[in-house]
Amino acid sequence: MTHITYDYHAEKIGQGVPAIFLPAGGFTGNEGLNIAEFLSGDFETHLIDLPGLGNSKGIDGKITSVHLANWVKEYMEQNHIEKADLIGHSLGGAILLSFAVHYPDKVNKLVLLDQGHKPFPRIPKSEFGPFAYIFPLINVCVKIFRKPCLNKLAPLFLQSNEQEIDFEGDVKRFCERMGIEENEYVRMAIKHPAEFSVEGLNLMFGYYNLNLPKLLKSIKVPTYLIYGTFENINEKEHRHTEHYIQKLKRHSLPITYHQVNGGHYVHWNKEFSLCDLKEFLTNTS
Repeated sequence: MTHITYDYHAEKIGQGVPAIFLPAGGFTGNEGLNIAEFLSGDFETHLIDLPGLGNSKGIDGKITSVHLANWVKEYMEQNHIEKADLIGHSLGGAILLSFAVHYPDKVNKLVLLDQGHKPFPRIPKSEFGPFAYIFPLINVCVKIFRKPCLNKLAPLFLQSNEQEIDFEGDVKRFCERMGIEENEYVRMAIKHPAEFSVEGLNLMFGYYNLNLPKLLKSIKVPTYLIYGTFENINEKEHRHTEHYIQKLKRHSLPITYHQVNGGHYVHWNKEFSLCDLKEFLTNTS
């Protein structure tokens, strides 16, 4: 198999045991800054931009869970990391879940922030707006034609992201929609979003085609799953979440479950406990 060398953009916070944080699509690695700063006395947290979304070079061609796992593996090799703790939110969580499944011997513990317990929606309205209803058809075209199709699609997605900037309004609307309180970390992440690229679009289609619950059911490393209930935010999503959590709990998996009354951005929720996260990572029993 040909060895591929990737370029990464990462910020390192703290000293100690290596930990890798990967953000949601649309944000750079600094989405995890509140976590990295809290862990800085015991962990060296690597806040990494996703491939093609931010300043990390993208992945060409078809993207599977193996490609995502190898992308993380290459970063660890470049930074001489034998084994690490992993913390990932949303799309970033899916990438780290893939790595943990394919390379469990390189993982201490895995923290999933609202990821893995339920499938990505086939009609992803919250992620892709007006394109969501034709997304399954677009996905088929991307599978067949790949780069030429992505090149034609990219300007459409880019145009949808280039709205007139209203920073204060954007922050307020984001926090209201996600059921979180405004803070310096939210403001920073929204002020410095990830740059969009054709490779980033390719990553999103790879993400769309992952079977997340199947991956999570294959997990062998200690995992801390912190998920949003969506209660009083989106009742349909609340029922959807409860359904898949109960299905998951029927399996004997090395997962510690923790629910947060809120939406998708659990690590910015006032109920989220950085102390509990650190205890999970440092507990040796």
